[in-house]
Amino acid sequence: MTMTRRVFLKGGAAAVVGLGAVPRFLVRAAFAAPGTAGNKILVAIFQRGAADGLNMVVPYGERQYYAMRPSLAIQPPGRSTAAAALDLDGFFGLHPSLSPFKPLYDVGRLAVIQAVGSPDSSRSHFDAQDFMESATPGV
Repeated sequence: MTMTRRVFLKGGAAAVVGLGAVPRFLVRAAFAAPGTAGNKILVAIFQRGAADGLNMVVPYGERQYYAMRPSLAIQPPGRSTAAAALDLDGFFGLHPSLSPFKPLYDVGRLAVIQAVGSPDSSRSHFDAQDFMESATPGV
């Protein structure tokens, strides 16, 4: 098999999640008792680079997702295969490689915010990354 960027990223993501490489502090924070320290906990995961949001949290209820991604689309839930999305709410599903996060979602300790980004219309990938990481769009 040729090592392409997609193969490398897919294998790397599966290894990180599958081997329990999620940092322990994130697991502790996610499963902490509500109000442990009198404060709510927000953990934001910003994936720099090639994470494909539409294949991480799959809009399987949207027909155009399958029409526009005939070779990349993740199968909808209910298919008898390990490659099918894990149903979240009847419209969105979690990529099967992210199954360790499903119990967090099920108990209300994980939320997904879809379609977020920067108001800056830069066509530069590098500028856009800088703006997101510094929280200063356009500066």
